Amino acid sequence: MADELAVWLYGERVAVIDRERDRLRLTYTEEALRRYPLGTPLLSLSLPVSSRRYTQGIVRPFLDGLLPEGESRKSIARDVHIPERDTYGLIRALGRDCAGAVVIQPTEDPAPPAPTTTTAEPLSPDEIEVLVRDLKSAPLGVGGRVRISLAGVQEKLVLTRMPDGSWGRPIDGTPSTHILKPEIAAFPDTVENEAFCMRVAKHLGLDVAFVETTEINGRKLIVVERYDRVVATDGTVRRIHQEDFCQATGVAPETKYEEDGGPSLLRIAGILRDVAAPDSLERLLQAVTVNALIGNGDAHAKNFSLLHTEDGALTLTPFYDLMCTLYYGDDRLAMYIDNIHRTNRLTIERIVNEAVRWGTSRDRATEVVVDLLEGAPAAIAASRNETQGVPEEIVSTIEGQLAQLRASQ
Repeated sequence: MADELAVWLYGERVAVIDRERDRLRLTYTEEALRRYPLGTPLLSLSLPVSSRRYTQGIVRPFLDGLLPEGESRKSIARDVHIPERDTYGLIRALGRDCAGAVVIQPTEDPAPPAPTTTTAEPLSPDEIEVLVRDLKSAPLGVGGRVRISLAGVQEKLVLTRMPDGSWGRPIDGTPSTHILKPEIAAFPDTVENEAFCMRVAKHLGLDVAFVETTEINGRKLIVVERYDRVVATDGTVRRIHQEDFCQATGVAPETKYEEDGGPSLLRIAGILRDVAAPDSLERLLQAVTVNALIGNGDAHAKNFSLLHTEDGALTLTPFYDLMCTLYYGDDRLAMYIDNIHRTNRLTIERIVNEAVRWGTSRDRATEVVVDLLEGAPAAIAASRNETQGVPEEIVSTIEGQLAQLRASQ
């Protein structure tokens, strides 16, 4: 196994990761130091460009944030014959296609090829059925020449949509473009639930990832288009760098919930206020309001991310993983809102109070929240028409949340 890993970003080798007695370190390259001013949050807000060597406490949470979690991590570790806790070994094996724009590979490997969907391996419908069927034993579709990484606990298949619209396997570092998530066995209707909630947010004017639904061999799946990939008609791909707020704050993925020590909304808002585009705080308030409306208690720090554009600008990514968790009887909030811990106890005043803590004026915060809720009935109706098979109980649960919030005005 190589002693060092190279970190590539936009076709440049910007950093090196090494390991000494199982302790990880990251050093920016001379090329990066010449090109980027010191303090530039190139890979992460927690890893600004510096001449110093970053050590384990910062490097491991960033790398773990790129890797799958839970059973998916265990399954992939078994498949590639690497211990589950070996972050270095796993990112070495899987780092050729990650969230954002980074490519991580052994230093002796040649530079990553120009990203294009045309290098994907075409898949037949039967082959896709097998990949979906085998997700428990081969999460993400990893195996053979497919070595990719994506964070999260839920089962998912990561594929590349080719220029003719067909699906391909992202082999040999080919960039993936879509994420396919099957229904979660323990939580029926997750496909319709997420598709419906994402569309409600879209109709309310939020910037959300594009979703569609499909069925493969009788199994329902939601198909999510990756917002960190821009694909031209000829298949050329531009990766866009991003990081979630656990990575941005140097927090391990297993502590992504506020009750476990993860980032709070106040902390995220402070980061946005300090470094992100001027509209980011209002977009965060819109997201908090919509999550309250749809009864989504799982909006933790890994479900909010920062987009890093090539010119150095930072902004919130499009929103993703929106779902009515209240439908499954879970009313806990992953991040508290004005110290309220339960989704069904929220009021307009408490949401506004939270925004005021961030530095938003009370009048403006009230206007943002009330405007969204006034548009909710039309957004719910439009999303119901677009989402075939969405259970009426999901719709009524959200309508109940809307009634509760509007009654608190």
